[in-house]
Amino acid sequence: MHLVCFEHRPAAPGARPPADSGRERPCDELKAPNLDALEASWPGRRRLGALLTEGPRAGDVVDLNGAFAVRLALEDVGAPEAEADSLLPSDPMLFLRRFEATLPHARSVLEFVQACLGRWDAPDLVRAGSLLRRRDVRLTAPVPAPGKIVCVARNYATHAAEIGQAAPPEEPVLFLKAASAVIGPEDDIVIPAASAQTDYEGELAVVIGRRARRVHRAEALAFVAGYTVANDVSARDFQGQRGQHFIGKSCDGFAPLGPALVTADEIDDPQDLALTTRVSGETMQSARTKEMIFPVAEIIAFASRLMTLEPGDVLLTGTPAGVGMARKPPRWLHDGDVVEIEIERVGRLHNYVRQEKD
Repeated sequence: MHLVCFEHRPAAPGARPPADSGRERPCDELKAPNLDALEASWPGRRRLGALLTEGPRAGDVVDLNGAFAVRLALEDVGAPEAEADSLLPSDPMLFLRRFEATLPHARSVLEFVQACLGRWDAPDLVRAGSLLRRRDVRLTAPVPAPGKIVCVARNYATHAAEIGQAAPPEEPVLFLKAASAVIGPEDDIVIPAASAQTDYEGELAVVIGRRARRVHRAEALAFVAGYTVANDVSARDFQGQRGQHFIGKSCDGFAPLGPALVTADEIDDPQDLALTTRVSGETMQSARTKEMIFPVAEIIAFASRLMTLEPGDVLLTGTPAGVGMARKPPRWLHDGDVVEIEIERVGRLHNYVRQEKD
């Protein structure tokens, strides 16, 4: 599955929420049992969704919680919205924290929607607000509020060499990045006014789906919920010259994630994926994840020896060669740049860059 976090885009000028907007906007009346009582979300509320990946509606978004409520109403289940909330929450982080229990429901709902699309007598999921055109939603980070972001330094030998570290590390070198740095695929990377050396780092991000403590490498991938694309944006003038590693990695907006969380069952081998980073159309990084010094399973096993990895935590697995600071002359990000990071079978993360004003 390709799980997303989305918001409804604001309605056209002049459109207003209903007078009782203390609640969400009601769906249009539907000719099916109990459906007229269900409610759709109004702009500004983040919800869990899934991308349709094939067929005439490919790219459109399913509101999983809403579609589940529709299915339960058709089955004449009492209080379908409350039942859907208890089994398949609309909040993406609550979904991830209960991932083992909620994922099967998400799969069954997606199957229900796909079956509906092939039936002439199916409920109108569009009118119910449960099937949304891509242009009508705004994608936010698929993990909007991770408990922690654990990063790996110098995990590609080529990157280690380009920054003057010829000898590879003997064990994963971990550091933390503030969760407040997370932004989504439709947000801008804002260069702080205080930094003149902001850099990009394309990375494969791993999202934890089960509580992991002292797990063995052989079983580590069973604790993965899925994968997404990340940009470990870095203020090099703080990270390096001033020795302010944490703040140089944790500025607001320095952890773009997205566009989707691709569940682990769709990525049979996370060590065989192509990774490409482009800045304003120019290819800066090109590698495969098999070039990692420490593969995903080893990173999870090592980190979990000393800290508990919780569902919803994010691991950034390191960046390959080609970062801006290693170029001659250095290639820093500037106002107006576009950063695109593409990982095979995971997705393409696209962010504009703008300069913070003094």
